Amino acid sequence: MKHPFLLTLTQWIGVACLMASVAAIAVFIWLLPQPSLPPLAATDTIAETPAYTPKFPTQRRSSAPWQVSHCTFDPNTADSITLLRNGLKPWQAHNLIKYRQKGGVFRRPEDLKRLYGLTKTQYQSMRPYVRISRGKAPEQTQERDTFPRDTFPKYISHKRDTILELNTADTTQLQMLRGIGRWTAVQIVRYRQQLGGYYSPIQLREIPHINQQMLDTVLSRFTADTTLIKTLPVNRISVAQLQRHPYLSFTQAKTIYELRRNRITLHSLSDLHNIPSLPDSTISRISHYLSFE
Repeated sequence: MKHPFLLTLTQWIGVACLMASVAAIAVFIWLLPQPSLPPLAATDTIAETPAYTPKFPTQRRSSAPWQVSHCTFDPNTADSITLLRNGLKPWQAHNLIKYRQKGGVFRRPEDLKRLYGLTKTQYQSMRPYVRISRGKAPEQTQERDTFPRDTFPKYISHKRDTILELNTADTTQLQMLRGIGRWTAVQIVRYRQQLGGYYSPIQLREIPHINQQMLDTVLSRFTADTTLIKTLPVNRISVAQLQRHPYLSFTQAKTIYELRRNRITLHSLSDLHNIPSLPDSTISRISHYLSFE
């Protein structure tokens, strides 16, 4: 077997020629003359790379306050630009114009002290320039402020004293009554759904966590139409459906169901008076919600 590292005579000749060529090239490069660089003069300096300059330099928004240039003005008729030039801040000018829109009138310069947020220094600086028209107070026109906040609609209370029917009123109508907010309105509607309807406004006192003092003022504003009450068919309803009613416990609902099963059919409330777990007070309250068809 031939050894893998043994070369033939022809191969050895090729290797020798390659090595001779490499040696000749190396000697040739070594014999080439090296170029000489001129000496660096003392005055010569290395040019520095110019610093980066943005093509579009950023500009900061000016936060300088409004230029104050006092001039005579009437606070009952001056526009917002005039108010700003006399030293008021935008929100102060906004408050002054809103005061005028609501019917406010400045009858003397000292009335400016009532303006919310006006400092003593501001008042003293603008006091010599205040000129209020004498005689009849200026008419209040529907002027508009130049500030964005004036675009918000003015809040108008729609609370009123009226009569509502408890079994048909929704939460929006309930909130129209003075003293009733959103939470109270939701609780009234939710308890109505649990009962099946109200037979008397007094039942509102049964709602947990409701404000009893508030109820004293609004109970006279409610009526209850008993024909709208959803009744429970005692002879067909299950125990689970009976116990969902707020006036019946699980034990009472099961007792009514067992009595119905033994007698097959219940005919009236008198059939319930023999149940020990059903006191007369409970029967009186639940009587509005039971049907015996």
